[in-house]
Amino acid sequence: MSTRSMSDVVVCDPVRTPVGVDGGVFATLTAADLATQALQGLIARTGLGEGDVDDVVLGYCYPTSEAPAIGRVAALNAGLGIGVAGMQLDRRCGSGLQAVLQAALTVGQGWADLVVAGGVEAMSQAEYYACSSRASPTASPTPTTPAGRCATARARSRASGPSW
Repeated sequence: MSTRSMSDVVVCDPVRTPVGVDGGVFATLTAADLATQALQGLIARTGLGEGDVDDVVLGYCYPTSEAPAIGRVAALNAGLGIGVAGMQLDRRCGSGLQAVLQAALTVGQGWADLVVAGGVEAMSQAEYYACSSRASPTASPTPTTPAGRCATARARSRASGPSW
């Protein structure tokens, strides 16, 4: 790895999976499955192999314990070898872009020569919860019930405005 400037950074070979709908034909695929398939497509198209990639950075907003550090999981599943680092980051809707920026900075600073970056989501696999689901339908929400705590938190949020 060498010292270089940001003008030496090149972004190339975009790959993506098809877009589906919640509960659609891709509903059984995990984010790790989708990331692995995209990475395998990139490998097939470019001829990258074990030892060529320094890091895989993926934005992922709804991580699971089955695929922590999804960049590493995808790299291993795609056959890039155990020497490839990997990470995930969460910047909500900007996660994929943030991953590309992180990769560009890493390469631009000379900390790596080749970094794969992108975003992944599998919304059909994301956790789903509702604040009122635990309260009895006949009981009114109180601050001590889950539904009451959610209602109380929403009321406080509205009263104080945005938290940012």
